Amino acid sequence: MVSLIKRGLEIVLDNDRALYIPQYGLLVISDFHLGKSGHFRREGLQIPSAVSQRDIMRLDGLVQRYDPQVLLVTGDMFHHQHNVDLEEFRVWRQYNRHLEIILVKGNHDKLQASYYDELQIQLYLNQYEIGEFCFVHDSKDAPDNGRFVFSGHLHPGVLLKGSARQKMRLACFVFDENTALLPAFSLFTGLYMIAAKPGQQIFAVTESQVMPVNMC
Repeated sequence: MVSLIKRGLEIVLDNDRALYIPQYGLLVISDFHLGKSGHFRREGLQIPSAVSQRDIMRLDGLVQRYDPQVLLVTGDMFHHQHNVDLEEFRVWRQYNRHLEIILVKGNHDKLQASYYDELQIQLYLNQYEIGEFCFVHDSKDAPDNGRFVFSGHLHPGVLLKGSARQKMRLACFVFDENTALLPAFSLFTGLYMIAAKPGQQIFAVTESQVMPVNMC
């Protein structure tokens, strides 16, 4: 884990592709894409159901680790339409009814409103704001109100190169003075390889740690 201070508050970056803000008891993830593997199976591609099960287990581990008051998903919590993968999440939700869930809708969140109601998921169409922080799905939708903006959508990744021509692509967090880009929570997503800009901090995510990356 890595801790940063933004707008006077601690931000904890977790290697399970999440961040936690202790001051608000807020666990934040982006691009969960629940139902993506089921969607591909429906289209005839043999993607194992263990894909979504692993993501749900990772989420469960995060909830046990931080005991948050709120789970905030910055878009694309679900992928396309209802399928069997979502039923597995329904079971998980039954055991975690105490947890408040907020979803800032993303471009893939197209389920019927009744499903969100049933799972007690609060929907925000454009952004969710708390204190000095604003959470959106796509950074292009962030209001210009001076808050620090967290977003997802892009599934950022970074290319690390070793001395013996080794190369490794890893999901990453990207921070600058006023914004943060979150990695996709789901392991069943591609990566959009980024080129660091001056003033940015890149934190690569491995199975065991979050580590700062020097892009120079």
